[in-house]
Amino acid sequence: MPTTLHAGLDAHFGALEAFLREQEAAFEPEVRPMVREVLAHPGKRLRPLLAFASGAGGTPTLALIRGAAIVELVHLATLVHDDVLDGADTRHGADTPNQTHGAHAAVLFGDALFAHALMLAAEYTTPELCRIVARASREVCSGEVCQTFSRGNDGISLDDYYRHIRLKTAELFEGACRVGALLAERPAGHIEACARFGRHLGIAYQIYDDLVDLLQDDTKAGKTLGTDAASGKLTLPMLLERDRSGPGVLVALRRGDEPRACISAETWRESFRRLDAEIASAEQALRPIEGSPSPFFLLRLTAFLREAAARLAPQA
Repeated sequence: MPTTLHAGLDAHFGALEAFLREQEAAFEPEVRPMVREVLAHPGKRLRPLLAFASGAGGTPTLALIRGAAIVELVHLATLVHDDVLDGADTRHGADTPNQTHGAHAAVLFGDALFAHALMLAAEYTTPELCRIVARASREVCSGEVCQTFSRGNDGISLDDYYRHIRLKTAELFEGACRVGALLAERPAGHIEACARFGRHLGIAYQIYDDLVDLLQDDTKAGKTLGTDAASGKLTLPMLLERDRSGPGVLVALRRGDEPRACISAETWRESFRRLDAEIASAEQALRPIEGSPSPFFLLRLTAFLREAAARLAPQA
């Protein structure tokens, strides 16, 4: 667990893990081993962290814990589906449901996780929570559909790319922030500031994840990499280099050529510049709520992402 990110929220995350484990009993006996498997390798729990940080201040309430669990279940469902789409065998250093149980069972299991998250959301007396979670789920899935349709289309634009990552990643980051601030009964201005933070952080995080796919190896990342180019998915560095030097770079990457050799130093610098610009926009979004507890926790995430990006960046 990334203790520096979670510091000061230990009670929140302890209650979250206990609540998530309790959810296994809601599934049929044949499905429960799959639930245990995806919960056994938690990763950073970024979306619950966004929820907890956006609602920071005071002891964790059951409503906030449940809300964080809901967004994490939606996220886990998207990961299960992502691994099927990408043909990925490992994530967080462990076999994916796609690898262990096959694509058909994995797709249906992802559907079950989505449905369970929405069922939990529907139990709240306010419809707003269910609306946020349902919208985020719809947009994430729509983003994956858009990206799937664009695979192999070498003519997609940078605007298309940004729209796809806003849908598939940033919407759930934003939704997690809204859920946390809403359930902590924060004022409307606070909710909107946190939501804007989540939107920009989500775009930045997806750009970073796309850079990881090209620049890091599987052992360090703990998951299957190199799937973007192989599957025909175009990410920011590929699009920038295509526009800079022509479509030949896409052919080279798909046949397995080394990305550091195929993509120019100028393109790498522009990719990391765009990543940093989104991080800066996330930080700027918190200006209206300076002095509240939330920025103290949320700004850890931008610092963490900046440090991770600095380690990843190719040296000129």
